Amino acid sequence: MKLFKWLDRIEEGAAGLLFIGGVVVSLYGVFTRYVLNAPQAWVTEIFEFLLVWAIFIGFGMALKDNRHIQVELLFDLLPKGIKKIVAGISNIIGAGFSFYLAFSSLELITLSKEQGITTIDVGIPIWITYLVLPVGMSLLGLYFIVKAYRAFTGDKREITGELEHLYEEMQELNKEAEQKGVGA
Repeated sequence: MKLFKWLDRIEEGAAGLLFIGGVVVSLYGVFTRYVLNAPQAWVTEIFEFLLVWAIFIGFGMALKDNRHIQVELLFDLLPKGIKKIVAGISNIIGAGFSFYLAFSSLELITLSKEQGITTIDVGIPIWITYLVLPVGMSLLGLYFIVKAYRAFTGDKREITGELEHLYEEMQELNKEAEQKGVGA
């Protein structure tokens, strides 16, 4: 899984830099508008560009680390064997949808490139801003596939959820510590 560690670093670094860049541009815009009383028209455009890119790259990061919103009311009631199947199938559906969006966005990029549309204030070709769609959705699809594989192989993080898995690990560590303490 060396590839994923390398991809993680690039992904987190890119999303972090884009987010920090967006915050800096936003603060600059606030400073020029309210302190200098000379608002810059381009600030909003660049801010939106940077934050949208950071968010779309962050989709995969949130899914990979189970930091996304989940509704597990019915899922928690299922037996372990059914949970594996349901988790695997739902992740395959998510991957299919993500890859569909990535593929469909290529048509949007091609069309906007042919039309030569640019942003109003800065004049950035709009197809460049749309490049985040195939990048972000492909990463999301990749992580859905990884999660589906983990679910079908019975990885506890995919079947019980990350927090429940960590809770179970802590309980096991406490039992081991108690056993060592009792034997001493």
